[in-house]
Amino acid sequence: MSDHPDLDASDVEVKVQSGEVILTGTVRERRFKHELEALAERVSGVTDVRNEIRLYREPQQQQGEAKASAGLSSSERSAASTGAAAGTSGGLTSSGATSPSETKNNESRRNAS
Repeated sequence: MSDHPDLDASDVEVKVQSGEVILTGTVRERRFKHELEALAERVSGVTDVRNEIRLYREPQQQQGEAKASAGLSSSERSAASTGAAAGTSGGLTSSGATSPSETKNNESRRNAS
């Protein structure tokens, strides 16, 4: 497996017991997981392969940030990141709340009607 030029098995451990191969560790691409299993199955004497390899995931902090900005437009993401860096909300409000200036504008429109 480590000699295969197209596979990165550097974080994969292989255990063999009574003809059963157990693959554990992480890979960065799903195809590596399946290719490693197929390679193990082709080895003479292997009776079963238990594939416990997991896909490598980005650290949680980065995933959370990506999820938080997934529903925003690029300009909203830019404003949010600029505001976060400056310690402000960047003009964005949470949970559908309106800002004080929006409330005043809405009241003025209602009174004018």
